[in-house]
Amino acid sequence: MIPGQSEKSTDGARETQADAHRVLLAVTLAEWGGAQAYVYALARSLQGRYDVCVLCGPGVVLVERLRASAIRVLEVPALRRGIHPLWDLRAFLRIWGLLRRERFDLVHGSSTKAGALVRFAAYLTGVPVILFTAHGWAFTPGRPAPVRALLARWERLMARMTTTVICVSENDRLLAERSRVVARGQAVVIRNGIAPAPFLRPGDEDLRSALNLGAEPVIVMVGRLAQQKDPLTLVHASRSLVRGRVLIAGDGPLRSRVEQAVRRHGLSDRVRLLGFRADIPGLLRASDIFVLPSRWEGLPLAVIEAMMAGLPVVATRVGGVGEVVEDGGTGLLVPPGDPEALAAALRRLVEHEDLRRQMGAAGRERALRLFTADRMVGETRALYAALLAARKRG
Repeated sequence: MIPGQSEKSTDGARETQADAHRVLLAVTLAEWGGAQAYVYALARSLQGRYDVCVLCGPGVVLVERLRASAIRVLEVPALRRGIHPLWDLRAFLRIWGLLRRERFDLVHGSSTKAGALVRFAAYLTGVPVILFTAHGWAFTPGRPAPVRALLARWERLMARMTTTVICVSENDRLLAERSRVVARGQAVVIRNGIAPAPFLRPGDEDLRSALNLGAEPVIVMVGRLAQQKDPLTLVHASRSLVRGRVLIAGDGPLRSRVEQAVRRHGLSDRVRLLGFRADIPGLLRASDIFVLPSRWEGLPLAVIEAMMAGLPVVATRVGGVGEVVEDGGTGLLVPPGDPEALAAALRRLVEHEDLRRQMGAAGRERALRLFTADRMVGETRALYAALLAARKRG
């Protein structure tokens, strides 16, 4: 067997009616992140209403959670992040064969690579309804102009094979229309949402003690250590903090550079890299301030989680972040790539406990009102029903 050309299928219990519409959700990797959390929440909500299946590339966490929920999983090992012509061809051939064989009524891709391959295969095999959720456009400001232009042309081509594009923020919808990636009316906005319960418990003093954090305010960043999230700007900003401990939870290609920067600037006592953590709700509850210094974003789940946990947020004014964080109300927004502005915002919250509490409480109320998983999946199910009914009438 050619490496990467195999496909593994796990069949969970199917509590669906025989005549239920068949739905395929697709995401590039099974490593846990925002897109994977989105797919998992959506798959869980579709059980009992549709015959639902999830397709994904390598990884463990998403697959284990889906299997535990008795949701059918199709793993395609050749499906990987980035451009790899041979692997991409192998992944496409497997997906195309799968769609020819299984005859789904609706295919819904999330993340750039899976979204492209599954939409192309769905288009070629005549799937009636083809959806794509853009978790922040790859051509968003913050990337080099030539790369943005190339990616916009690519997404424009893919949109011609797509029934409807779901944007997670109004900013992304407007960007897609201004860039002529989508036709007017082709894109809809369904903002991200999370399940509140894990984030609403009292502060986690046991974890705070286990991490030996002491009495100083704790600043936490949760995100992939990659160019998009810009953890190096946070390290540089930390140099001017007189008080406060900084925790960075996550892994990625910039980890060694971040570790080197922490050592080079003598910040080992103030900045700690935790690596991947499975206990994010507890980590947030053990912290006092959340920070996300991204260079570009869609509508980050990490910010919603922090607000749900009652933390004030310091974040960059990029993408849809301003649609979540009310500047001066639930947190503070700063320009991207500006360590001085980031440090000033962090110092303001570190030094004013009452302001932290006030912003944190306002953020939790806003998250509970606007950014729950129930709202997100309810709006998505309504879109599915409307599109499937329209195709049936047509």
